[in-house]
Amino acid sequence: MEKQHHRRHDSALGGLQCLSHFFNFIMLVVGGGAAALGFWIYYAIRMDEERGGIMDILGFIYLFANLCTISEGIFLVVLVLLGTIAICTMHRCTLIWYFSLVMVACVASLAFTLMTFWVFFRMESTVNTALTDYVQKDYGLFGNEETTQLLDSIQMSFRCCGSKSYEDWHSSEWYKMQRLGYFDQSEAPIHPKTCCVLTSDGQPSNLTECVHINAVYPNRFIHREPCSEKVYDWLHWPTLYLGFAGVAMFFSAIFELGTTSALLRTLGPLEQKPRPIEKQLLTTSLHSESEDSRCSTKERPKQIKTQSKNSPKNSTLDKNKNKANAKAQKQHKMNMNNRPNGNDAEGGYVNSAFRHEAEEQATPL
Repeated sequence: MEKQHHRRHDSALGGLQCLSHFFNFIMLVVGGGAAALGFWIYYAIRMDEERGGIMDILGFIYLFANLCTISEGIFLVVLVLLGTIAICTMHRCTLIWYFSLVMVACVASLAFTLMTFWVFFRMESTVNTALTDYVQKDYGLFGNEETTQLLDSIQMSFRCCGSKSYEDWHSSEWYKMQRLGYFDQSEAPIHPKTCCVLTSDGQPSNLTECVHINAVYPNRFIHREPCSEKVYDWLHWPTLYLGFAGVAMFFSAIFELGTTSALLRTLGPLEQKPRPIEKQLLTTSLHSESEDSRCSTKERPKQIKTQSKNSPKNSTLDKNKNKANAKAQKQHKMNMNNRPNGNDAEGGYVNSAFRHEAEEQATPL
């Protein structure tokens, strides 16, 4: 029965070990893919010469979500190496460390995934609000040169005009400033040149029909699509990919966590071995207890012998004491019977003397 039990235990341990290797490999693929995806999205958005400033529209939270996905993927790749060592060696302490780190990876991937989806669902409103403020308040004004350059690059690269429509420019601060620069305000341009359809050499195909107030809009010489939709369509798919990568990392870590916990449970409880100092103290205490028991067993016959030797002496002493007490009591009775009558001084003196002598004889030796 014991051999059969050991065989079942070993087979279950081997199956869990293979399953843990399988999920460990999946975690390696998912972590490496998530890190590569994060690097690609960061390079495509941040390092683009024309669209690199779009990251500033979303703020630091989008960059943080991207970098968190990259760091989580790298952490999983490093964790897989530790897990491979722990599963192959079946070292309990290494498995416990691996289990703890996988649990940390689960919590971190869940937090990063929730943050990424939060950014994704808020992205459309964030892009609309930011581009509307750029068009209405910041474009073309002194001190906002970077915003002006960013909006020009967005309209040229995405081939769009305005935040929600090209009509956003008609109520902008930039248009009001342009009207102040012309004696005849009807000649003031109502759209920037970057809203116009460009030729191959980078010049507007028809500037008058694109920016003049008397032109009929919309026409084929101006971009009709709003920039907020273009930017959102360009950003929301990479953000969604980052969210799915976080979900994949979370579930791969969950499966690996389950197999590792089953592996630790199959190994059984930890048998604690005593330390060298504790072992030495234990042996010395046991040795002293054995010596005390030996001494007590050796001294017991001696005590019994001494008690048996002293017992006759004690019995004779007790007999003598009893005889003396009986004799003293008899003498006391005789004295009480022979005492003189009356209350004279001599009789009282003799009586007290006899009584004192009888008490001294009655006291035990």
